[in-house]
Amino acid sequence: MTKDQNAKTDRRVKYTKMFLRESLLELMKEKPVDKITPTELCRKAEINRNTFYTHYYTARDVLEEIETEFSTQIIDSLSSRFTAENIDIPQMLDEICRMIYEKRDFCKILLSENGDAAFLEGVITLGKNVIILGWQKEGVTLPDDQMEMFFSYIISGSIALIKKWAANDMKNSPGEIAQLIERATYGGINGMIGI
Repeated sequence: MTKDQNAKTDRRVKYTKMFLRESLLELMKEKPVDKITPTELCRKAEINRNTFYTHYYTARDVLEEIETEFSTQIIDSLSSRFTAENIDIPQMLDEICRMIYEKRDFCKILLSENGDAAFLEGVITLGKNVIILGWQKEGVTLPDDQMEMFFSYIISGSIALIKKWAANDMKNSPGEIAQLIERATYGGINGMIGI
């Protein structure tokens, strides 16, 4: 295969995947990903099933590819700006909310009742060690098991708040949502350190 043929093939694969992704997100406005069949997705994308099965097995595989790409973008952005020595939790929250807002069409679907609720928790949990280290620098000293419970509590509330933001069509700015999460978090932290 020549270089030009490879470029055409790569372009076709890219377009095929783009149509499948867009079609999946459209279908997810109506029903959960696990209720969407490959046949239904192919019909919506106007792609034959053989082409679909060249790249994926199920509609969830398409969604997981989108999620992986998005979570990689978030992780890359955060890891380029924050380290264990340079922790700024309010800025991290702001960055995460900004990235969610930038991909709001996808995120509104993902965070809806038809989406994948575990995705956002997984992304936030990737920063868990840095977040806990930041809290410890703020003066939170708890045994490991209690720190885990506190982290779960804060993350669950943050995810609920972000899901509500998405359900309300993200009318508030990303900065406002980040500040709301920050105030709730630091209210909990202040309670933990006895302020």
